[in-house]
Amino acid sequence: MKNLKNLPKTIELKKDYLSLVDQTKLPGKLKFIKLTNYRQVIKAIKTMQVRGAQAIGLTGAGGIFLASRSFFGKSVLDLEKYLHQVGREIVKARPTAVNLAWAVGKMLASPENRSVKAAQMELAKRYSKLLDSEMNNNLLIGKFGEKLIKSSMRILTHCNAGSLSGVWFGTATAPIYAAQARGKKFKVLVDETRPWLQGIRLTAWELDRAGVNYQVNVDSAAGYLMSQKMVDIVIVGADRIALNGDTANKIGTYQLAVLAQKHHIPFYVAAVSGTVDRSMKNGRGIKVEERSGAEILLDVKYQGKKIAPPGAKAFNPVFDITPAKYITGFITEQGIFKPGELYKIK
Repeated sequence: MKNLKNLPKTIELKKDYLSLVDQTKLPGKLKFIKLTNYRQVIKAIKTMQVRGAQAIGLTGAGGIFLASRSFFGKSVLDLEKYLHQVGREIVKARPTAVNLAWAVGKMLASPENRSVKAAQMELAKRYSKLLDSEMNNNLLIGKFGEKLIKSSMRILTHCNAGSLSGVWFGTATAPIYAAQARGKKFKVLVDETRPWLQGIRLTAWELDRAGVNYQVNVDSAAGYLMSQKMVDIVIVGADRIALNGDTANKIGTYQLAVLAQKHHIPFYVAAVSGTVDRSMKNGRGIKVEERSGAEILLDVKYQGKKIAPPGAKAFNPVFDITPAKYITGFITEQGIFKPGELYKIK
């Protein structure tokens, strides 16, 4: 675990503020930002200073904690009303990741205390426990998932479902870090993951700090790698999982799953139970977030110059939906489940 200590906690609760790793500054600079109110939380989520389903959810939950501290009324009922209003604003920040609504909902459960001050203290303790619980869930994903990894394996992953996407240890990377801690030797193949390049910017940065053997691939190399028997297992994260196992994850995940099945390669989704949307029977109802085409047309450069011709248009969906039939199993803090077994998760 020595090298793993080089991985910072993505989110930390301080006395009266949240400390977050600013992921837009990586890999060039490890910078922590200080959030003191819920509007800063919304901004951090929208601008992707924090990203990853679990980290987004926990940051949103932290927004409820911060909002409670700024309430100076005397009625607990008024406090609850105010926090529910704030919660609705926070949940709108990113629509696809169900963890955001899940974590905010945990914080909005009615406080047992009947005084505002006591309720505020209760919410602080509730948030602290939520952070600890979710970090422990990441460790448990590692415990169950590392059994799937054998020495000499080549593990393909997509986007960043690593320590930066949670509190610490991550989801898709949790089995990797746990396997490394047990002395297993393997290689991780990191999709660069366009257009935000979370793979090469974030996952590679993490793996490098943790001392994990890795290489970066262009997204379109996955088919070739699989056809040449250079991939033994695929492990990705998730932003929302329907009850039947249909899974929303970073754009490009669907094609990996189809390719993996074609080449008889196990394809696993690693996620905490809060990512399972029990209200959604299948993936048809999952709203896929679309971001500005400028992220593709204006931000992509070659030799320092913009490469898109004037007037070019772009379609920029952030996620895609992988049907359950392409998924081998789900690695969770409660164990490994087949797509048809998700109803067993508590």
